Amino acid sequence: MKTNVTPLQKDHLVVMAVEFSISVKVHRNSTGHLLRLEGVAPLMLDWLSVRYNFDYSVLDSNATSLEDSGPHLPGLISYAVKGECDVILAVMVHSQDRLKKLELVHPWFYAEIVILLPVPEVLNNVNAVIKPFQPWVWVALGAASTAFIVTLLCLNRYLKSVKQSIQPSDILATESIYMYVVATLLNQGGYISSKLTPIRLVVGAWCLLTLVLLNVYNGVLTSYLMVTPYSLPLMDSMEDAAYDPNVRPVLVKNQAGDILFSTADKGLFKAFGDKLRANPKLRCNSSRQCVQMVTSLPHQHAYIEDLLALKEIIKDEYNRTGQCKTTIMKVGEASRPTGWALRKRSTYSEKFNRGMLVLREIGLISQWEKQFEANSRPCFDEDQNYRNDKNKKKPLARLSLANLTGAFAALGTGVLVSFLAFLIELLVARVTKKTFAAI
Repeated sequence: MKTNVTPLQKDHLVVMAVEFSISVKVHRNSTGHLLRLEGVAPLMLDWLSVRYNFDYSVLDSNATSLEDSGPHLPGLISYAVKGECDVILAVMVHSQDRLKKLELVHPWFYAEIVILLPVPEVLNNVNAVIKPFQPWVWVALGAASTAFIVTLLCLNRYLKSVKQSIQPSDILATESIYMYVVATLLNQGGYISSKLTPIRLVVGAWCLLTLVLLNVYNGVLTSYLMVTPYSLPLMDSMEDAAYDPNVRPVLVKNQAGDILFSTADKGLFKAFGDKLRANPKLRCNSSRQCVQMVTSLPHQHAYIEDLLALKEIIKDEYNRTGQCKTTIMKVGEASRPTGWALRKRSTYSEKFNRGMLVLREIGLISQWEKQFEANSRPCFDEDQNYRNDKNKKKPLARLSLANLTGAFAALGTGVLVSFLAFLIELLVARVTKKTFAAI
């Protein structure tokens, strides 16, 4: 496409843009007419136009992706190949196929690949009563209780048989050993009237055991009651998303991630590409569709995208629903360089490359990125945000009914067992009464 010369002796470039977080946002009126472009890319283009003395116009189209989506759905790259546009404002990953068709400008944006996951579900706290001790501790406590009861019963029977001169009140004749064990375990205390040394030693050892266990139990129980339990996250690492058959990675087709995984021939990215090729439905038509798949039940999908794009998605979802349904997991992958593209053999290739380097060097790109970066709090906070809040006084937490579900469940179980025992006693009493009446 030839560049036209205006009366002011400026070259005129035709520009097309792809919407992407912080890069380009297209504003339209109610009829769909393009009003203006907003974001980092338009600011960069304005700066370059002043520096290199050109003006531009925006060519609007129905294309929403870079690559062709079908015979009647051309992508923006097709417009540049046919010479209908000079510049594509995009966050474009460099590839060999694109290098054959376009002049790729020096990268200005470095995409940090992260994963959007559903927020773990809040679990019922009904088992908080048994959580303070591991199963083997409960088994050991049951064995110790049984051993204590058996020991006292055996001592009581032995002392009754060999020491006839001892008063009955000194040999545990009036107390219920079972109720004493239950009372001490419930921290209600108890009384043993026997004054014999063997029995006193056994009871003293039992009291020491319950003193330690009850204090430890109460301390740990408080922690469990104050902490809201959550289910395990869908995945823990990038490898889980690639190799775990229960995790389904999703992404927007024909964008950076899709190109990166589809062209990989080995390693982790090839595993992602194999999953996407095996199930074409994992390629979404839009980011909204990917988010809906992530939040759908059962939770199986994980959306792979750039950090800044996902932060904007989280902000929009929170503003729309008022709830934090998704969060971001960082995977530690290296940032991927991305940038604009010019039509093949463009005379502005060298100028745009130098301009990008100057913009990055003087810090304008970083400043504009911060200006348009979405604030995803309270659903997601990066480490620097937590450092700013570390000295702030945190409000006191108040116990809710969800925290005390386990205690009320234990009370309900006890009442139910007590009621069943009462019914059984009534039934036994009635049967016994009829038996004696018949005799």
